[in-house]
Amino acid sequence: MRKSKYTIQIENEKEKLKIIELPNHLKLIYDFMPELKSFSLGISAMVGSREDPNDKPGEAHFLEHQLFRRNQHRTSTQTTREFERTGTINNAFTESEYTVFFIKSLNEHFKKVFRLLADFILCPVFEERDFLKEQKIILEEIKSYEDDPEEYIFDLGNTLVFPNHSLGNPIAGTIKSVSNFQQSDISVFFDKYYNAENLVISYAGSHSLQEVSDFANELFIDFKNTETKYSRQPIPTNILDKLIVKKKIEQSHILMLKRFDNINSDFILKLKLLNYIIGEGPSSFINQNIRERQAIAYSAFSIVEHFTDTNLMQIYFATDKNAISKSKDLLNEIFEKIGNKKITQDLFTISKNALLAQNIYKNETSYERMLNNIRLYQLDGNFNFDRDFEKNIKSINYEDFLIWASALFKDIKFSEVQILQK
Repeated sequence: MRKSKYTIQIENEKEKLKIIELPNHLKLIYDFMPELKSFSLGISAMVGSREDPNDKPGEAHFLEHQLFRRNQHRTSTQTTREFERTGTINNAFTESEYTVFFIKSLNEHFKKVFRLLADFILCPVFEERDFLKEQKIILEEIKSYEDDPEEYIFDLGNTLVFPNHSLGNPIAGTIKSVSNFQQSDISVFFDKYYNAENLVISYAGSHSLQEVSDFANELFIDFKNTETKYSRQPIPTNILDKLIVKKKIEQSHILMLKRFDNINSDFILKLKLLNYIIGEGPSSFINQNIRERQAIAYSAFSIVEHFTDTNLMQIYFATDKNAISKSKDLLNEIFEKIGNKKITQDLFTISKNALLAQNIYKNETSYERMLNNIRLYQLDGNFNFDRDFEKNIKSINYEDFLIWASALFKDIKFSEVQILQK
């Protein structure tokens, strides 16, 4: 057996997961899923809107859009047709801490569509006409967000919990920032952050590790590998704040936010479970008390967002302005229940089982595996936490969880955004 020319950084033979480093330092996450007739592959730059200059929010997102426009080999129309000709699904998105370009395709088209995707990053062309067209498109995108209170309120919420910080800015930027962009802003961002040290390729499918790694190396062998010298701005002090905005809308929208600056994997797992109990599942406190029993909200839920150095719980509901006070009273009753250890064992068990099932469903599709591996790499590569999810979630003891949740929610206070009816 010949010695591999690639450096294996993480290897889980049982789960068929490997992370290797190619000769130019680009990382490849290989997740073997035997017998699949299709595969999913993502190329991720481990930078996102968090790397935007504070006075120029939206650069990372704008770059993602423009990389789709044109490269040295094809126009966007030509690329789209080549993907469509093979039945390939392709897209991209920008998050706070990473940007992903991905494909899902049939096995027989592996090399062709991988090359098409790689060209977005290997040989982009930054032309003024493409820049101006994309600028108009993104400005319309921002307007659509601001016209949708359920979207807009989450952008406003980030400004409260991450004041004067790039995490507090909208990922797409603002009308002002995007209107003032120059083509040079976008190309400079690309030159600064898009290099082999910052790229991760995530593959999930049935091609051999040798085939995937050899072709990835062939494509990216000459891609720039200069190390990016930058450090992320530390998150700001965790403070409470409140913001009220009035608009001509039919409902009032309320968002409550709480930052938890603890990135221990045990804490994160319990926080996921607690979030499901509070407002993610059909049996959750919020769905049962605010929607089903009181019928004062159609949309009401909670979510948890994870960053490399913090976690953000967000509780949202929309209701008539006359029902805001009652809704908040109901939420305070929920918080008191948690603080007083009043989560029933039945709800605890339902929520654990639901999270376990979600994890199984996710791991049975190549797209979710590919994308989840990128997320885990972004969160400091905590793969053991995810791969042992079933064991870890089952190991959470009911009594211990009540004590933990009670300590977390005893006298808890939230930041709050209100978009009220005029």
